[in-house]
Formats: sequence, structure tokens, C-alpha cells
Amino acid sequence: MIGIYGHGRSYIHLLDPRTKLALMVGVSLLIYSVRPLGLGVLLGLVLLLSRTCGLPYTRLVQGLRPVLVFFGVIFLTHVLFTPGAPLFEGLPVPTLEGVVTGSVLILRFILLILYTSIMTYTTSPSGLNYALMFFLRPLGTFGTDLAFMTGTAMTLIPGLFREKDIITKAQAARGYKPRGLKGFTALVVPLLHRSFRRVDELSDALESRCFHSDRRYYYYRKTLAKRDCAGVGGYFVLAVVILFFL
Repeated sequence: MIGIYGHGRSYIHLLDPRTKLALMVGVSLLIYSVRPLGLGVLLGLVLLLSRTCGLPYTRLVQGLRPVLVFFGVIFLTHVLFTPGAPLFEGLPVPTLEGVVTGSVLILRFILLILYTSIMTYTTSPSGLNYALMFFLRPLGTFGTDLAFMTGTAMTLIPGLFREKDIITKAQAARGYKPRGLKGFTALVVPLLHRSFRRVDELSDALESRCFHSDRRYYYYRKTLAKRDCAGVGGYFVLAVVILFFL
């Protein structure tokens, strides 16, 4: 789900890309600093934002599927190695503290992914690249190159998942059932091959358009509107309420 842009005219779509990127950084700081009750408020807010921008809940949840194994490993690690009161009498693990700590940490990761998905869904790749370059401009050429690479990677992520589905369906149509390390290799090798080919095509396209890393031009200059100020103001109100009253 991260990296997929959906065109729209919602309030979130119309926000300046720089505003959305700054708000995303601020929300990320909130996610890792608030208490569990505050996380509940942020979860309700992300559902409201998803409905506002027209992003279906099913697509929002599907974006979590690739990292379910990662979440499971984190949860088991906390359950098995966090000291505390045993959850079941006579067994040293799992502990109550481990279950609570693991659940809260996973919820923080989930919220971070959901908010990132909403930002990329409502921000075009060119707008995201513009915002990254604006904030990384003090770093000079290194900043612009880093912004370009990040924006390009975000654009290629959806294509990578599509290529994976194509390869999986092609193997299934030929009666191949991937198992173990051999099945993993059978998927990764053609995926890498197709990815490298796409990168070569992108490189050729940039060269044909006379792209130079030391020259960046934009045909328009974005200016902040009242809705951007309202969005920033709403964030600060939310941050004060969550940090000091919840």
C-alpha cells in the first residue's frame, strides 16, 4: 500500500506536499511518545482520515500483510524474554508485561505504516519528491540526490509487488508449487532480474531526457494556503491534548 497514489480532490489531497511530510514526521514522533490511550485516539484519527481521502479500509489493512511475519517475531520476542508476572501459573513464559509491551509496540508500528500509507496515497510522486528536496536542500547536492533516490524508490515499490504477483501466478499456471528455500529462490531470482531491467529502463529514460543530477528545475512554485495553516494548527492542538490530557 505504501507508494500507491490515488488521485482525488479531498482536503488531504489538496494539502501542500511539504505540509503533509512535516505532519507525517510530527505524527511519527507522537506515535512513539504517547501512552496506550493516546494510541487509541491516533488509531481513530487514521480511520477518519482514511474515510476522508477515499482510501478503503480493506486496502489500508492489506498494506500490513507483507510485515505480518515481522510483527509476529517482535511479539514473540517480547513475550518470551520480557521479565514479569507469569501469564499462566507454573510457566515462566509468557509474561503479562511481555504481552502488553509487545502489543503496544506492534500497535505503534501499525499506526506508523497506516499514516505513511495515507500520506503516499494522497501525495503524487512528483509532489513527494518536491517536498523531500525542499527539506533536504540545506544538505546541498547530497540532499537533492537523497531526495531523488527516495522518491524513485517510493515510486518503484508498487511495481515490485505487481511483479511478484505476476511471477507467482505464472509459476502457479505452470503447476509449480514453491516450497522451502528452493521456492524462495525461484521467486527472488526472476524478481531481481525484472527489477534490474526496470532500473535500466529508468536510467535510459533519464538520459534520453538530458537529466543531470546537478540541475533541478521546477515549472511551478507551491505556496502555502490557509488549509495548510489549519492542518498544522490542528496537529498542535491534537498533540497538546494527547500528551498532557491522556
